[in-house]
Amino acid sequence: MHVPNLSIVVIAVFAFAGAAFAQGDAGVVTGLLRDLLGRDFERAHGAAERLHQYPAFRAQIVPVLIQSLQTTREWDRCSADVRDAAARSLAELKAKEAAVPLLDLVKSGAPIAHECFE
Repeated sequence: MHVPNLSIVVIAVFAFAGAAFAQGDAGVVTGLLRDLLGRDFERAHGAAERLHQYPAFRAQIVPVLIQSLQTTREWDRCSADVRDAAARSLAELKAKEAAVPLLDLVKSGAPIAHECFE
C-alpha cells in the first residue's frame, strides 16, 4: 500500500484551506462594500471601520471608500462619522490615491467632524 508523503498532504490541506478562507473573505468584503454604499448609518459606519482589515482586497475596497467620501453621499444620519471612518480605513490601507478626494472633501466645507460619536 502506498502512503502519500505527509508534507505533500499537509501542503494540499493548507492550500485548500487558504483558498476557502480567501473565498470567505471575498464574501465578507462584498457584504461590507454593499453595507457602506447602503443608506443605513450603523451598517455603513461598521463597514467603513472594518474594511481596512482586508488589505488583500485593496483594489476593490479603496475606490468604494473614496466614493463614500463624496458629499453627495448621505446616510440616514451621522454622515460625517461614516466619512471619518472611511478616511481612517483609507489611511490604514495607505491609499495615496485618496489624497485629492480627501482634500476636496475638506475644501467642500461638508461636515467631517463627528456628529454622533466621540
